[in-house]
Amino acid sequence: MKKTSLILGLFTSYLSFTHCASSSVGIAASNRPLSNIPYETVKSAEKTFRWYSFDIGIFGIPTSIPPADNVIQSLLEGEDADAVVNIRYWNDKSVFGPITRHRFGIKGDLVKFTVASTTPTKNKK
Repeated sequence: MKKTSLILGLFTSYLSFTHCASSSVGIAASNRPLSNIPYETVKSAEKTFRWYSFDIGIFGIPTSIPPADNVIQSLLEGEDADAVVNIRYWNDKSVFGPITRHRFGIKGDLVKFTVASTTPTKNKK
C-alpha cells in the first residue's frame, strides 16, 4: 500500500511540475525588430478583445475564432503608425457554468519610423 501511494504521488508530482508553460510576464519589446531604426512615438493605444467558449470538463469548444492573430493590426488600424513598442498584455477568463468568457487586453505605444534626411555635402576647396 505504501509503495502504491508513493508511486501515485510521484506520478502526480511529475504531471504537475512538467509541461508547464513559462510566460514573458505580459511584456514584449515590439512587434517588429527596431534595431538602429529611428522612430518617434505617435501615441499610446489600448484594445480589449473578448470571445467565448463552451467547456465540458477539460474539453473546450470556442464559439468563435480567438482574435490572437489580428491584435497588432487592430491597434495600428486608423492610425498613421508603423509599429507597436512597449507592448503590455493581459488575459483572463470568467466561467459561467459551461460557458467561458475569455478576455485579452493589449496596450502599447504606436511609433512611426522617421526618415533621416542625411544628404551628403561636398566640401569645396
